[in-house]
Amino acid sequence: MTDKEILLDALEQEKNIAVNMMYALNEASHEKLYKDLFSMTKKISENTKSIFDLAYSLNYYELVAEDKDKISQKVNKLNTELTKFYEDLQKDKEN
Repeated sequence: MTDKEILLDALEQEKNIAVNMMYALNEASHEKLYKDLFSMTKKISENTKSIFDLAYSLNYYELVAEDKDKISQKVNKLNTELTKFYEDLQKDKEN
């Protein structure tokens, strides 16, 4: 494996750990466990960001700029969906 493959694999693994830690955090049934998981999740997130920053600085991770019109379309679509969602919630509360 190349350095790039190793680093990107580490980044992918850290992202997966971060996602799974959020599930554990949300389902913690004891306050001490929650606090411990919260602390661990914060550290994992910091590690993930550090790995990303390193990969980005080495040009291993490419970010592609998106067209402004396309972004506006997506934002408008999301706003429409959220508005409908909230309206449906209101209707459910009234019934």
